[in-house]
Amino acid sequence: MYINKLNELFENTNKCLSLYRFSLSLQNSINFNGHKLKQRQGLWLVKRSVNGDYSIGEIAPLPGFSHETLNECEDHLLALLHSSTINQQQIEILQTLPSVQFAIHCLLQQISWKTTPNFDQQSVPLLQGKPADIIQRYKTLNNPSLVKLKVARLAVEQEIQLIKELIQINPKIRFRLDANQQWNKQIYRFFLTKIKQQYIDYIEEPTQSMASNIKLAQQFKSTLGLDESLLTTTTLPVNDSIKALILKPTLIGDENRIHYLLRHAQQYKLQVCMSSSFESPIALNQLHVLAQQWQKQTQLDVQLGLDTQQAFTSKIQDREINTSAQLESYLKEAKRLW
Repeated sequence: MYINKLNELFENTNKCLSLYRFSLSLQNSINFNGHKLKQRQGLWLVKRSVNGDYSIGEIAPLPGFSHETLNECEDHLLALLHSSTINQQQIEILQTLPSVQFAIHCLLQQISWKTTPNFDQQSVPLLQGKPADIIQRYKTLNNPSLVKLKVARLAVEQEIQLIKELIQINPKIRFRLDANQQWNKQIYRFFLTKIKQQYIDYIEEPTQSMASNIKLAQQFKSTLGLDESLLTTTTLPVNDSIKALILKPTLIGDENRIHYLLRHAQQYKLQVCMSSSFESPIALNQLHVLAQQWQKQTQLDVQLGLDTQQAFTSKIQDREINTSAQLESYLKEAKRLW
């Protein structure tokens, strides 16, 4: 069934598909697990219907986190576009490219790329960067009571001081802390001795060791969110210290895997957060739509961790994308490959 849908999508006689390579500027360079980026690059696979309507899928592997590279994705997509029929070997390659799987899902399901209201889904603002910038952004946001804060970027003592300053501004604040597995066990333990648990909603992936994370969380009565582990662990651990699953569809890719994770969250009453990987505003809009679909399908309270558009330049932040003409303006600025 899937191969039939792919053959129909990539059928090269109807000339309905096009491929673009884009580059969007970030306000400041960001370190992604050792990869310092000033531009966010990716591909848009675009289908235009006979009546002029657009469907689009974004391919944007995140350096430092995705296993596939953008060039690998580009090569595979161009091979598919040149093929008369899709073969099993191409399907097997596709299964190793989560970012391409995500794009094809968005195309096949015609996931809307237009700006969508959040309705009743909670959106959690992201704080990252230099401490002074974080404090300023927090105040600009009117001191929200729940924030996501990137940690393991500075010396742990500096980050503890930053958290205490934010607590002084708002004593009711709670943090979702994201360490991206960059602490070791000693730093993680030290951190837990310095910040009271009443201020921690959960910590995402403190170290690379799941066993250490769980052991220390139990010892200090803290809680965890699973993020990177969802990409590498086939069977998820079941433990009372695990509170949330942070799902990044552009990194997971496989629709069946996502459904498995949602069922796991239902079964063990875990929080689910739809999380972005610094995609373009086009894909961010699609992630909003998918989050709404998940909530309707599962009755889970799917929260939103999609506050990454603020990392781009003001030109991109302030740009609306609700009409075909606005989408076409993005495409005109990209390089057409097919």
